[in-house]
Parts: sequence; structure tokens; C-alpha cells
Amino acid sequence: MHGWSRLTLAPLLKRRVFSSTQQDETRTLVSEALKEHRLTWKGGRVDAELNRARFGSLTVCTLRYGAEVHIEPDRLQDFMLVQVPLRGRACIECGGDRVDADPDCAAVIAPNRPLRLHWEAGCEQLLLKIPRGKIEAIGQRAFGETAAGPLDFSPALRLDTPVGAAWCSMMASLIHLLPTLDDGAPRPPAAWLEHLEDTLVLHLLYNQPNSWRSRAGLAPTVPRRLAQAESYMREHLSAPLTLIDIARHAGASASALTRLFQEHRDTTPMNALRALRLDTARQKLKAGAGASVTEVALGVGFGHLGRFSEYYRERFGELPRETRRVAG
Repeated sequence: MHGWSRLTLAPLLKRRVFSSTQQDETRTLVSEALKEHRLTWKGGRVDAELNRARFGSLTVCTLRYGAEVHIEPDRLQDFMLVQVPLRGRACIECGGDRVDADPDCAAVIAPNRPLRLHWEAGCEQLLLKIPRGKIEAIGQRAFGETAAGPLDFSPALRLDTPVGAAWCSMMASLIHLLPTLDDGAPRPPAAWLEHLEDTLVLHLLYNQPNSWRSRAGLAPTVPRRLAQAESYMREHLSAPLTLIDIARHAGASASALTRLFQEHRDTTPMNALRALRLDTARQKLKAGAGASVTEVALGVGFGHLGRFSEYYRERFGELPRETRRVAG
């Protein structure tokens, strides 16, 4: 398991709720343990297992189905969920966002988001369930009245970054401490355990982009190389830029720049460039300055008009010529 050894997970893996090779039994038992859901089996051998432990108000689990599955739960409402693939991959559609989760990228699922999940065969995940009341209590201490409004998260949580690795380390620490919660075991001070629990949640509230943090005015600091890359893109929208070009002018390797965009912008450098080009094209078309759609497309670096129109409609829900026609 990438980043999570059997030794690290051992205290949790000893707390088995069930294992099963039966479809109906698996769906029923997972629903009872986590949340009612619709489960569609897509193929492969059922080899399901759920392990679960509680740490204060938090619930931590490992879950696998063995087979490929499609999962449709109702909105979470009463809790927030963090899904961390231990092995394999999953596609998580969270409202209008999609996370292609793997051992390097987890998903943070806020309450009240529509949710659909597709786990590939062999996918196994670590799940952290945080009660809504816990999040709200910590949020009010951290952000004051700002936390009275709805909470929404940017769902993709990169784990191959210093911030993501720190969160994994805290999760591993909690799992290591599970034996101290057993009856008869020497127990750490309750206030210290609660502090660890709160710190794990605070880490997400302060470091993972979310609506409370934004309303509190705590905008994340943009790394210098990321800012340089974005500035270079804006200044050279019409040029045939490559990832290597952008990385070189930002003073970073292509892989390092990609990690920066994934961590801070939840996208890739080239997708960010395309979004900048499309946004600029829309501004020009809405300005109604007389330029044709073709001239606008070429002016922001699109040499293929059909592809420009396709990307434009995908981003804005209408064709470029429709935007221009409304602008007059």
C-alpha cells in the first residue's frame, strides 16, 4: 500500500467489522456501518472487508469491495468524509467536481454535496468520518461567525505535497494510538487526545481550500514559481506555449510545476493555460469590439476553431458566436 504499510494500519486492521464474498450482505453491512447507499456491482470477484475504529468523535475505517463498484449515497448531511485510496483508483464526482483519486490524491467530501463514486476492482480506501457538529465547533473557534455559513471544500487533496504528507502523518499517529483506547490499556490524557483530534480537523480547515477560509479572508499564499508561471501564461496567451516553456520561465522543472498547480489550483498547468485563454476570449467577445470569433480565437492561442468552440461551450455553456451575438 503506497505510503501506508501494513504495520502502520495494523491497529485498525485488527478491528474488523465484517468480511464477505456476498453482494447483498456486503451492501447491507456497509450501509449499517457507514451510510445507506445504492450499490451496483460492475464485475470482478467480491472480496469485501470493513475495519472500523473510533477516536473521540472521529470514525476511521478501511474498506474494500474487491470487485468494481458504482456507489450512490444520499448527501452526507451529518458528516464530512475524507477518502484516501490505499491501493487502486476511484472516480469521485462531488457536486460539479470530479476527483480521480489514487494513493497520491484523496478526496474531501463536504456535507450536502451530491455524490457518486466509482471504485475500480481491487481499490481499497482509508475513510475518515468527521461529524458535522465537530467541524462546526472547530470552525467557529477558528473563523468566528464566518463558520455560521455553509461549508464547501475543494475536494481534491494532494498527498504528495508537504501539506498532504503532514496530514497523512497525523492520521498515522491516530491509528498508532488506537490500542491505548482499548479497555485496560494505559490511556493518554483525554485533553491531549482531544487536541490531536481537533488538530487533524483544523489542518483540513486551514490548508484545504474551503468556503469558510475564503470568507474569513485567509487566501492561501501563492508560491513564487506558481505566480511566475501564471504571469508568463497571461503575457503570452497567443504563443504556442508548452509545459517545458512555462516551467523554464518559472524556474522549475515540469514535474515540480505540475505538483504546484495540482496542490494550489487543483488542475494541471496546461489546463490552467487553456482556462486563461478561454476566459480572456470570453472577455473580448462580451466587449463587442468588432473582432470576429476566428480573430479572437487566434489572439488567445487557439489555432483550431472547432476545438476552440468545443472547449468554450464546455466551459461556458454556449458557443463563442452566441456570446458575440448577445454582446452585439
